Amino acid sequence: MVSSSNVISCSGLTKFFKKRRVLDNINFELYDGINILAGDNGAGKSTLLYLINGIISPDAGSVRINGVDPVKQHHEVLSEVSFMPERPATLGSSSVKEYIYWFSSLKGTGKEEILNYMGMFGMDYALSSTFQSLSMGESQLVMLSCYLSTDSSIFMLDEPNSNLDVSKRSIVASVIRKKAKQTNSLFLISTHVFDEIMTIYDRILLLVDGSIKSIKGKENISFISVLRTDKNDLMLDLIKKLDNEASLNQDSIFTSLGMEDCARLANENGVRILSFFSLPGEMGVLYE
Repeated sequence: MVSSSNVISCSGLTKFFKKRRVLDNINFELYDGINILAGDNGAGKSTLLYLINGIISPDAGSVRINGVDPVKQHHEVLSEVSFMPERPATLGSSSVKEYIYWFSSLKGTGKEEILNYMGMFGMDYALSSTFQSLSMGESQLVMLSCYLSTDSSIFMLDEPNSNLDVSKRSIVASVIRKKAKQTNSLFLISTHVFDEIMTIYDRILLLVDGSIKSIKGKENISFISVLRTDKNDLMLDLIKKLDNEASLNQDSIFTSLGMEDCARLANENGVRILSFFSLPGEMGVLYE
């Protein structure tokens, strides 16, 4: 059921694995909207999501979901949260159709709603397939269809845009934004991939070395342009003549130049821009 006020609160949250401090004194409070948890691989994003969901316990600090302790009252939290891990279980060699029946029975969601999301993602053809016959990206889209179909008040998605091609990433971002607007729900989405999902955020949490470095909305912040082209090496050379700190990372060019300047350079030199969006300047720490 969708709540009119959803809150995820972390206070002094700390977690060790053996003697290594994975998360260090995490503090934040999130309300309705789309919250992006950004950080490199190994930064602790999945661990933080497992803690918030009560799957593992913190070594210090506390978590509350709508005022409830997710460890002590795990079943109550599960009724409010739709949490998709980075690698969800797929019941071995089961068909996609069998999995949908199982998931809809477990979560109490309608099969038609799952099929509707599969249609949005262009995955109708996969219904009779087994997960073993699908690519990682295809399996990811089936899972997203299932977890987005639930009537939850909070959605947590761990790396939902990994293993997807550029066109599918754009569709996923659009579908998530539509779901958030329609339901007034809270989304917490982890990612290390800078793509179209970064364009739909209401807030960004930057996780670096086990600590939250910044929590930003869209007001009064500087931006960095991110673009993909069909000739990245050439485009980077052109941009560097105006911005010598521009860089290429994850097949994307990061620059302080705006869209107008980038489009002009591309048009003058026969370069086709495949995608273009902006990120908060604070995220530069993730690709330095």
